[in-house]
Amino acid sequence: MTTQEYIATSGKWLLENGFFEKEIGRKTDQFGNIAQVFSSYESFRSAKDTKPFMRGINSIQLLYDGSRWWILNVFWQGETPEQPIPEKYID
Repeated sequence: MTTQEYIATSGKWLLENGFFEKEIGRKTDQFGNIAQVFSSYESFRSAKDTKPFMRGINSIQLLYDGSRWWILNVFWQGETPEQPIPEKYID
């Protein structure tokens, strides 16, 4: 999915319902010029909300070209009662 496709499929919902994400943990593995980041999150409809409506983990793949890091891919999986976020991914 391209950035524009994501905006087309999710943008309206995000604007109508609100979306704020707070990072609750980060684990990074790096080998040379590649890195994999697991960024655990809690999602809120408002910055004032105290209880998240969703939690999960973003998986981000990065490449360092000698000057800067580039995001190659981002995908995520939401937490479920059957598959909670493991404690090792929460700070």
